[in-house]
Amino acid sequence: MSSSNRLRLLAVAALSTISLTVLAQKENMETIADPHHLSAYFVAALMISVFVMIFSNRLFYYRQREVSTRAQRLNSQLGLVLTSNKTQVWTYDFTKRIYTVLSSKEENRKTFTPIDFAQFFNNNEFAQLHKTVISLSDSQEDPDPIVINGSTPEDNSSPRIYKVHLTALQRDKNGKAKLILGTQRDITENRQRKEKARNLALRYHTIFNSSLVDMIYYGADGQMTDINDKACETFGITDREALMKRKVKITDIPSYRNLDFDHLENLQMSSITDIDRTKREDERIPELTASGMFYYECAVSAVRDKNEQLLGIIAAGRDITDMVDSHHRQQQDALLLEKRTKDIQDYINNINYSLKVSGVRLVNYHPDNHELKIYSDLNQIQYSLSQIRCASLLALSDQRKARGLMLRMDRRTPGNFTATVQTRFHDEQGRNIFLTFSMVPVEGKDGLISHYFGMLRNDTEMVYTERQLMKETEKAQETEELKNTFLLNMSYEIRTPLNAVIGFAELFNGPHEVEDEPIFSEEIKRNTNELLALVNDILYISRLDAKMVEFNYKETDFATLFEGFCYMGLGTLNPDVKIQVENPYNHLMVKIDEQNLGEVIQKLCINAARVTKAGTIRAKYDYRHGELNISIEDTGRGLSEKDLQHVFDRFARDENNQREGTGLDMPIIRELVEQMGGTIEVQSEEGKGSTAYVIIPCEMTAMEKKTEIII
Repeated sequence: MSSSNRLRLLAVAALSTISLTVLAQKENMETIADPHHLSAYFVAALMISVFVMIFSNRLFYYRQREVSTRAQRLNSQLGLVLTSNKTQVWTYDFTKRIYTVLSSKEENRKTFTPIDFAQFFNNNEFAQLHKTVISLSDSQEDPDPIVINGSTPEDNSSPRIYKVHLTALQRDKNGKAKLILGTQRDITENRQRKEKARNLALRYHTIFNSSLVDMIYYGADGQMTDINDKACETFGITDREALMKRKVKITDIPSYRNLDFDHLENLQMSSITDIDRTKREDERIPELTASGMFYYECAVSAVRDKNEQLLGIIAAGRDITDMVDSHHRQQQDALLLEKRTKDIQDYINNINYSLKVSGVRLVNYHPDNHELKIYSDLNQIQYSLSQIRCASLLALSDQRKARGLMLRMDRRTPGNFTATVQTRFHDEQGRNIFLTFSMVPVEGKDGLISHYFGMLRNDTEMVYTERQLMKETEKAQETEELKNTFLLNMSYEIRTPLNAVIGFAELFNGPHEVEDEPIFSEEIKRNTNELLALVNDILYISRLDAKMVEFNYKETDFATLFEGFCYMGLGTLNPDVKIQVENPYNHLMVKIDEQNLGEVIQKLCINAARVTKAGTIRAKYDYRHGELNISIEDTGRGLSEKDLQHVFDRFARDENNQREGTGLDMPIIRELVEQMGGTIEVQSEEGKGSTAYVIIPCEMTAMEKKTEIII
């Protein structure tokens, strides 16, 4: 039952009660002033009052509920409208300093302080918004809309762009605003669409203006609306603005006058236009300054919308005048080329015959593709070889040389060059084949070297003849040099001890004291020993010079031999000198020449003992990276910088014209070390001692290191 029906029933009941009371009183009017009747009247009046109050209350209640229902419905409709328009509504109360936001999803409202409300906006932009709100208090006019970045209290996730309108809802008697209404509309998508459209237009104009072909755009009415720079250059248009103001039609172009634009889709066409004649007979575009015969190729396309309505026409083309002229010239040159080709072919045939008879080959090397081409004749490529293939066909000894030559050509180094290289091939006699390349650079039209051209010939016979001659010459020179060196060493150094022996021997035949004879004998013995050691060293170094010393490499435990070699060389050591021999291995199995390496160590120790009168001699070794490293260090008198430069010279003497030993110890050591494939270096400082470093390459098969080095 509806609320209006309920009110009707209540009113009928009240009227019925009043009617019954009136009918009862009609029956006996003379008893109306009776006290009992007065009580009945009072009760009836009271009941009527109650009925009236209940009726009024229900009437107010039902009307209030209808108003509330209507308000809720209007709020829901308003919320839908706000949501569909992406709009939020809020108010600002100047008295309470409170922002009140009308929620589109809830029936209640949300209130925020300015600090809380600021969290939904950018700090600087909210400061501007709040400043505008405050300024509206005294202003009688609404301010201009404000565009700010922020979010809503309902969705505080992604930042959005809002356009805010402010207006005064309530003002006091002085005209100051008490309540401000703010409506903010989300314009993010509009901004994005505008930005997208702007970028699209920018890309279109960029492509249109930067195109390498002529681009002209005509509107739906056939009027020219845009032309790119390339088209202006092609047609000789210097004043683009004047051309646009002329409102040129597509039918003003002679080539387009007969086209059916209503049914045009895509059309490819070429045209030949005498521009000078056209300008004389039908001048429609005076801004066009091109002249002469004009060969043009273009594509005309219609631009339509989804309803097939014409939006515009795009013409893209290019000037092919130069291409056509070039084709005509090529036809004329073809006849001349045919005649000259015949002459060149006769010349080539003569060269090919000469190459075939002589066995010489032609060679081309192109730095661009790093390819070597060998021609059996001018027309036939016999071999086409890459750099890697070229190197693989050569002997190992000449591969580096070949790479250097090809690198020189890759760098386009100017100048001719000739090189002879050994190949892996053999001739009928089993000899390696040697080839000689003679190359000259060839320059291109730009003046830069484009490639190298040359000749290739087989010089095997010449190379082997020269080698045999050189070998015989070197052998003769070596024999003569060895003989001269041996004689020079003998004559230079042997005479001193020999003269001493002869001199003291002659003293025995002359008048002398008997007590002097032991002195004479001792000097003769000392000089004889010195002479014997000198002769032995001369003979040994002569064998080294003649490469007559044999080296026998075998597996040896160097750890058990090193100390013995050292102590054998330090047998005549001064008692004031301490010996330190460091042996870091229990076992070290290496392939070495035990005898000759031991000779090197002994001689180094003898030399260190000879120059060290007090202090320490330290000998040590180690095996690292396939090399045996030996060092002999002493604290002797050392060498000056000048003497150190001649330490390996034969029969070298110091600044005081003195020499140690026979003068051949260090040269013999160096020759032995070098012939074993090693190196030796001496470091010395005068007054502080010397250190000799020897490095011998060898193969290690087994080793056992000591846990602690014992000195």
